[in-house]
Amino acid sequence: MSGPRSRRRIELNDEERTALETLTRRTTAAVGVVRRARIVLLASEDLRLDQIARKLGVQRNVVRTWVDRYRLGGLAALADRPRSGRPRTFSP
Repeated sequence: MSGPRSRRRIELNDEERTALETLTRRTTAAVGVVRRARIVLLASEDLRLDQIARKLGVQRNVVRTWVDRYRLGGLAALADRPRSGRPRTFSP
């Protein structure tokens, strides 16, 4: 089931790799954003989706989603999108 079709290789240049590695080391970055950066870094190492998912403890479709978003939008695509629904009534 997890053959060559389940690979979604990403080519990173030095600048992109450095930015992602820096993001994973930030102590003030949101956990989700750090996980997404790790997904992209592992995808650039030519690991299969199921291998990345197992390594990070997430579902395979989560890995696929973030790899595809990164391919379309770069580093900015890893940030949280605005949520639908009623705005918060209390400040975070």
